[in-house]
Amino acid sequence: MDYTDKINATNAKNSFMLHNGIRLTAMEKDYAKVEAHLKRENRNLYNAVHGGMFLTMADCASGGAARSNGMRYVTVSSSFEFYRNTENDHLIAEARIKNRGRTICVAEVEIHDGLGKLLCGGTFTLYCVGAQDELPEE
Repeated sequence: MDYTDKINATNAKNSFMLHNGIRLTAMEKDYAKVEAHLKRENRNLYNAVHGGMFLTMADCASGGAARSNGMRYVTVSSSFEFYRNTENDHLIAEARIKNRGRTICVAEVEIHDGLGKLLCGGTFTLYCVGAQDELPEE
């Protein structure tokens, strides 16, 4: 499987990730990494990283790890914990598949800042909706 093509297609065609400044930077079997360089829009009123940004990155990383087998997935549920925030503007979310069944896939995700400090993490359950084919044209 050519992960480079999947990475490039995701970064070119995933409007939600593009809008939030998130890029898929690595993908291999049962693993994906997304990164973001934060802007003011990614922070809340108190200048802390918005919890929604953390969750969005975790969901994107989980989806990438799940899709590493060539199938399409949607998130069914998640459990997420926030440990600390950061002033650093670089975030890295890494997801690894914990269990993969025929239709259900479970991913573990951790988000670190650019200095390697663990900020939050969780578990995402995803449902397989079929073969991946090509991503749709915009």
